[in-house]
Amino acid sequence: MDSNAVNLDTTKRVLVAEDNPNLRKVLVNIIKKIGYESVVQVEDGRSAWQLIELGKVDLVLSDWAMPEMDGIEILRKVRASKSPIKDIPFLMITAADTKTAIITAGKEGVDAYIIKPFSVKTVTEKIQEAINVRNMSG
Repeated sequence: MDSNAVNLDTTKRVLVAEDNPNLRKVLVNIIKKIGYESVVQVEDGRSAWQLIELGKVDLVLSDWAMPEMDGIEILRKVRASKSPIKDIPFLMITAADTKTAIITAGKEGVDAYIIKPFSVKTVTEKIQEAINVRNMSG
């Protein structure tokens, strides 16, 4: 466990929204390995948004391309919401590492960007980065 992980509040509820079941499982395992106890997983954007809207999550890791509603659409809805929803740290996961995609996500208010494939170290660092960004802007 690296020193960055010590600063994470592992009592927070984490949402993993990923339509690929294998990748979703890998992400959930990484998040649990980091120390988070409460991890909710969904396979489409609409289910993710419903949980967020109900105030059931404190941190979101969302795939960009999903059925029902994509990650950017979820991100827009989160940032257009009232506090505390609009202040949720949001990480976008994607295979699209194009400059345009990164700029688009940034303009919409993403806190960190994870490019597939990724490592445990990358996910840990990006979660810390997203939380730090939110803490500074909040």
